[in-house]
Amino acid sequence: MPENLPTRHRPRAAGPSRGDGGRPRRQGLVLALMVTAQFMVILDSSIVNVALPTIQHALRFSPVGVEGVITAYATAFGGVLVLGGRLADLLGYRRMFVAGLLAFALTSLACGLANAPVVLVAARVAQGLSAAVLAPSALALLTTTFTEGAERNRALGIFGAATSLGFVSGQILGGVLADTVEWRSIFIINVPVAALAAVLAARVIAATTPKGERRVPDVTGAVLVTAAVALAVWAPAYGSEHGWTSVGVPAAVVAALVLLGVFVVVETRRRDPLIRLSMLRSRWFAGTGVATMVTGALNGAVVLLCTLFLQQTRHYSPLQAGFAFVPTGLAGLLIGVKVAGPLITRLGVRAVLTGTSLLSAVAIAFLSTFPGGGGYLFLLPWLVVVGASFTGAAVATTVAVSSGVAPDEQGMAAALRQTAYQLGVALGVAVFLSVAAAHTGALLARPVPVDRSEALAAGYGLSLMILSVLSALGGLAAFTTLRTARRTTATE
Repeated sequence: MPENLPTRHRPRAAGPSRGDGGRPRRQGLVLALMVTAQFMVILDSSIVNVALPTIQHALRFSPVGVEGVITAYATAFGGVLVLGGRLADLLGYRRMFVAGLLAFALTSLACGLANAPVVLVAARVAQGLSAAVLAPSALALLTTTFTEGAERNRALGIFGAATSLGFVSGQILGGVLADTVEWRSIFIINVPVAALAAVLAARVIAATTPKGERRVPDVTGAVLVTAAVALAVWAPAYGSEHGWTSVGVPAAVVAALVLLGVFVVVETRRRDPLIRLSMLRSRWFAGTGVATMVTGALNGAVVLLCTLFLQQTRHYSPLQAGFAFVPTGLAGLLIGVKVAGPLITRLGVRAVLTGTSLLSAVAIAFLSTFPGGGGYLFLLPWLVVVGASFTGAAVATTVAVSSGVAPDEQGMAAALRQTAYQLGVALGVAVFLSVAAAHTGALLARPVPVDRSEALAAGYGLSLMILSVLSALGGLAAFTTLRTARRTTATE
């Protein structure tokens, strides 16, 4: 555990199910429910990508307006995570988890029944809000159910595998369902799964009552931080779509910074703030946040860039491109279930996060050259390495952010980690797609233009090379900020 965490972040021995005679079985059921919830939330952030052209045609979206189906979910999800995490701490993790599942089922149904563009975008906002309630409560339930150390690390490894598998599965299921059933099915498929999970959660997970006096949520702080983070998530998408020099980008960034500044001032004056600012001043917590943002950027951008490369230069169909990343997902699944948790227990967060970041940097650098002319068999080994290293890094950041955090603050810790991840995804996708497009455009605008496929490959290759450098820098940040943990007992 990090030495420099505030005293309140020292671990407590008991989780909600400790002492239960059926503890192993109950823990297994809880873990299955948490993994299901995480898989659904991540799946719905990527499943729409492949089906977007079909949705645009069916509902007669404009070319620009259809992007709102993606940005509406991402902005609502990223913007409200902090509030969702704090509400989970205040009102109880099981209560908010079940409420989040039911809301996710209802909003998914609303998305599937939408008959007009504005209806679908509004339903996607509501779906993102429900995901922001569901995700932090799921992670908090997991970290308070499993004892810190080897037991929790193994559970978080499986949880991380669900994240990796959700991204890849979204690419595949989106194409399969849109081609064989109908685009509405990509949303409606969530309904029975979320509803059943809610019923099981109410029966399996023990109810907990938050300790201490009943506290009133910090409404002012919630509004400020929600607006700030939502603007920060929205700005990259807007810049990618309308140009980075358009007035909306700096306006959104400045507004977000001002709102965050006001938020800090407000929180320092409250007896019971939304976020205890000492958490953010911790070097360990700050280093984890940086590493998490880098992990999010890599997860969001690398697979998408490689997918576009296969579709636009090798003429893969969306479904073929999705299936091309099955080995990536399987590698992530294997690492998450079998390797990441035990490896972190043995070597520590710092070593694993540094190592996986550097391994990612090497794999992405090779991908950027499109070896063998970009033939799939030449890309495959590096796509497998990417799947393994990305999942290892995601698990390591999740273990790091929950280490030593008091049980009644696990919801907030989970929300801060997921907010950093979502910001990384938003920035990674928007910035590096823009870099690729700009470089491709510059090559095609030359007096003697190059072949379009070559220009596209060069654009995607440049973005991937920059991402490789970013991954290496993320590993360096982890190495310098996450000091080697010392053994700490629960009674220390």
